[in-house]
Amino acid sequence: MTKNKIFNLFLLTSIIGLVISCGGSDNNSSSSSASSSSSSSTPAAASCPTVTNAAGASVVSGTDAAGALTCTYTGTYNDSFQMKASATHILSGPVKIGDDTTSPSLTIDAGVTIRGESGEDSLNILRGAKILAKGTVSNPIIMTSASDDGTLAADANAQWGGLQIMGKATQNCTDAEKNASGICERSAEGFDAGAVQYGGNDDNDDSGELSYVVVKYAGYQFNQENELNGIAFYAVGDQTDVNYIRVHNNKDDGIEFFGGTVNFKYAYLTGNQDDSFDYTNGWRGKAQWVIIDQNTPDPATATGNEPDNGMEFDSNSKAPNATPRSNPTISNFLVIGNSAKHGELVHLRAGTSATLVNGIIVDSSNLGPCIEIDDAETFTAAGSASSTTLRAVSVMIDCGDNKFSGESSGDAFSTAAWATAQGITEGTNSLTGYKNGATEASVTVNTALLGSFFDVPTEIGAVPSTGSDWTTVWSDI
Repeated sequence: MTKNKIFNLFLLTSIIGLVISCGGSDNNSSSSSASSSSSSSTPAAASCPTVTNAAGASVVSGTDAAGALTCTYTGTYNDSFQMKASATHILSGPVKIGDDTTSPSLTIDAGVTIRGESGEDSLNILRGAKILAKGTVSNPIIMTSASDDGTLAADANAQWGGLQIMGKATQNCTDAEKNASGICERSAEGFDAGAVQYGGNDDNDDSGELSYVVVKYAGYQFNQENELNGIAFYAVGDQTDVNYIRVHNNKDDGIEFFGGTVNFKYAYLTGNQDDSFDYTNGWRGKAQWVIIDQNTPDPATATGNEPDNGMEFDSNSKAPNATPRSNPTISNFLVIGNSAKHGELVHLRAGTSATLVNGIIVDSSNLGPCIEIDDAETFTAAGSASSTTLRAVSVMIDCGDNKFSGESSGDAFSTAAWATAQGITEGTNSLTGYKNGATEASVTVNTALLGSFFDVPTEIGAVPSTGSDWTTVWSDI
C-alpha cells in the first residue's frame, strides 16, 4: 500500500515555525535526519557540585595535568551533594559532611576517584550525616593519594588521612566518662578534643553505605597517640551497609571499629602497617569474608613492610569490664603473616569476648605467635578453655613453631589449652593465592553459630576451593 507524506506545521507566536516530518518514505530520510539533529539536546558540560561549605565557599573547579576537571573541597558541608565520575575530587584539609546537628548525604557515584593532597586531608562523615558510596565491580570508588600515579613505592603510606565515619550507636566507657545524659561519647582522631564526637544510644543508626570502595596510602600520623586509620567506624550502627572494602598500605590500622554494631562482608586488607583489623570499646558487629595479607603485592621492593598484628581485638584497655563488652562474630577469614616482621596474627585482649569461626591463619616466619590471649579480664570473662563466649570453631592454623602465647602462668588457662579445647586444627596449607585447596576444603565448616546475616559457607576460609576470587577486578590490584 502506498505511503503518503504528511507534514504538520505548528505556528508558535513570535518564533519561526518548526516543521516535523512524519513521513515513512525513503525519500524523506535526509530531511528526517536533519530535523532529529536540530532538536537533540547538547550534553551538559562536566561541572563541580554547586554546594557551598559552612563558610559560604563554593567547591573550587580546576584541571589536572591532563586537562580533566577537578573539584576541590574544604571545610564543612551541611547540604547534600553528589560527587560524579566526570571529575576527580580533591580533599583539602579535613572535609566534614555535617556538623553534628545537620543530616546531609554525600553521594559518591561508581567510578569516582577521590584524592588527598597532603597528610591531614581526610573525609569525615559526622553523626546524623550519611555517605552513599556505591561502586561496582567494574567501577569501584577509589580514595587515594594525589601522588598515586603508578610510580609509588610498594610500601608507600601516610600520604593523606583516610575515611572516618561517626555514628550514634553505643560503646563502652566508665561511668565517669559518660556525659550528663549517661551516654558514652568520645572524640574522633585527627581533631582537637571535643571537636568531632561519636557515640550515642541508637544501635540501629544508619550512616549510609560503602560498596566496592578502595582506600590506599592513607593513615597520616599527627603524633604517637593520634594516627588515622584507613577506614574508621566510630560507634556506627547496624543499619549501615558495608560490602567489598579494601584498605591498602595504611600507616595505622586498616579498619578499626570503636564500639557500635555495624556489620560487614568482604574486606580485603593488605600491607597495613599497624593492625589490619582492629576493634575496641564494645564492638558487637558481625563480619564475613575477610582477607588479611600483611605482605604488599610486591614485598621484595618494600623496605618498611613491618606491620604489627593481623587482628587486634579489645573491649576496653582502660576499663576491660565496662559494658557493653566487645563481642563480635567473625566468619570465613584468612590471615597471612608477613615474612619480615610482625606481631600476633590474632590478639585477643582487654576483656573482649568474640566468636571466630571458619577461619585460616597462615605464618611460616615464627616472628610472632599466631594466636595470643592477654589480660586477666579476658580470661575471667571467658571463664574456661572451653568458653562459649571466647570461641574459635572450625579454625585451621599453619603456623610453624610459634603458635600460641599467653600473658602469664597465673592465667586460668593457657592459649594453647584454649586452642585445644576449642578444636583448632593444625595442617599444612594448600592455598593457591587466597583460594582453598584440598586441605582447607576438608576441614569441617560450622554454620550453627551463624545467624541470618551470614551467607551459608561451604568451606572455611575466605575463598572456597570451588569459588571465584572475589578480590579481583574491583580491588584495584
